[in-house]
Amino acid sequence: MTVQTVLVCEAQVPFVHGGAEVHVRQLVRELRARGYTTELVSVPLKWYPKEEILPHAAAWRLLDLSECNGRPVDLVIGTKFPSYFARHPRKVAWLIHQYRAAYELCGTEYSDFAHTELDVGLRDTLMRLDTTMLGECRALFTNARNTAARLAKFNGLVAEPLYHPPKLATRLVPGPYSNYLLSVGRIESVKRVDLVIAALAHVPSDVRLVVAGGGHDVRGVPDMVSGEWKEKTKEA
Repeated sequence: MTVQTVLVCEAQVPFVHGGAEVHVRQLVRELRARGYTTELVSVPLKWYPKEEILPHAAAWRLLDLSECNGRPVDLVIGTKFPSYFARHPRKVAWLIHQYRAAYELCGTEYSDFAHTELDVGLRDTLMRLDTTMLGECRALFTNARNTAARLAKFNGLVAEPLYHPPKLATRLVPGPYSNYLLSVGRIESVKRVDLVIAALAHVPSDVRLVVAGGGHDVRGVPDMVSGEWKEKTKEA
């Protein structure tokens, strides 16, 4: 079957724009540049309270994307949870991540899942559904080896890591080493920027930290380096 029309599926959290959003838009742009008729399908995602998770996943499952506006769709690409729940006879996934609070983050401060009957049941249901929905895919790719390892561990599915070039790849050039550490990503608690900040206490005093990325959540930054945080993120 020749692929001509492609839908890239995105679970979009309103007012959030990060790596996942850049990823899917770059994918759409690159597919169009290579001659494929491609559109981005976005559905809002609200994961709280936890009772909202399954209805939002079900909203994707209700979508039949095999045809749009009388035009057959040749390929559907799922990305972040729960976009890969969509129905299509030729579905693939380039998995960015599942609902991580129910997976490896469960039992940590970054997850609101507790050892209660309700939470354990919801976690089991999410894993079972993920295994089924991702198992429908003609091909499984992930954005990193860690994501593939997580998929194998919790869902028993094999995926191929497929690394995409960063958005500014064409502008990156080699240069001299310097005395700074670079952290790239949103400044949110789950991104663990606080770890690299705390590590500054154990490196020579002339080592600087450059943080590239937006965000507002700096909870978890140790008090002893809070001043260091303010000083060293002025460049960000």
